[in-house]
Amino acid sequence: MAFQLTREIVDQIIFGMENQEQEFVVEVETGEVVRNSSTEEGREYVPIPEWRSVDGYHLMERFVTSLRNPIYRERLRDILASGRGVFRQFKDAIKEQREIERMWFRFKEREMRRVVHEWYNELREQWGLERLEFELEEETDDLVREDFVLGEDSEITAEELSVYRSRMLEAALSELPETERAVIEAGWPVVDATENRICWSARTPEGERAAVLCARFADSGTDGPLVLEVLYAEPLYRGLGIVRTLIQEFFEWAEAAGYGAVYAELLGAGRLVGTLLERWGGQEVSRTLRMDLVGWHERMYGADLG
Repeated sequence: MAFQLTREIVDQIIFGMENQEQEFVVEVETGEVVRNSSTEEGREYVPIPEWRSVDGYHLMERFVTSLRNPIYRERLRDILASGRGVFRQFKDAIKEQREIERMWFRFKEREMRRVVHEWYNELREQWGLERLEFELEEETDDLVREDFVLGEDSEITAEELSVYRSRMLEAALSELPETERAVIEAGWPVVDATENRICWSARTPEGERAAVLCARFADSGTDGPLVLEVLYAEPLYRGLGIVRTLIQEFFEWAEAAGYGAVYAELLGAGRLVGTLLERWGGQEVSRTLRMDLVGWHERMYGADLG
């Protein structure tokens, strides 16, 4: 009778995979994970999945590729390319940012569980049994909610809001020529006061602001719309899901408070947020197009034959 792959057995197998000093096997009937040197005569054993240093290196490569934080993604890429003391450097680097470290451990556990599940299904095929479907835990917003304090931030001053607005526009329009950026920034609403606005932030345990959201009340009633004016995450904390979770928490508060809708104008790179809002049911109510006039006449009327 083949053993059933429980979570406890998976954890024991992963522990054995990462132990580079000893070899482990699994007793086929019970699923017991033992050292290869401790097997008993008369029992059937199978070796656990092979896990070499190069497998750990490739796992780190995949994690870095999946990382959306640009600062740590490039830093970790440099470490992986350094060729010396890679594992120690990698470990020390992610320890500097608790959120990145936890993302790594979660990624590593999920991927190694995937390896164990595939190994188990290959055994089942050898035993003449059908393959099983395994559900792997997906990333959730729990990581952000556990590591950051999200909520209304009444300490944000008008001067700080103006700075966050400028940073938001700079990040959103960074790919445009400077002249075009100046035109768009000039037409973007000035945020120079905290009156008639509600501000939220995500703070680290040390009190540092990692992300800021500011919305303006369109009217004095609590059933009217809100207009999202500032949405900004500091570069060090991008790609961790902070903006998504901050928006979600704010929307939940706004709904409970009786506000009917939130309007968000999306610029440049900020349009990525639009994909998220559309997934949540957001509807497009306006569009801004840029017409490139260089060569426009030829595109419109064809080559001048005169």
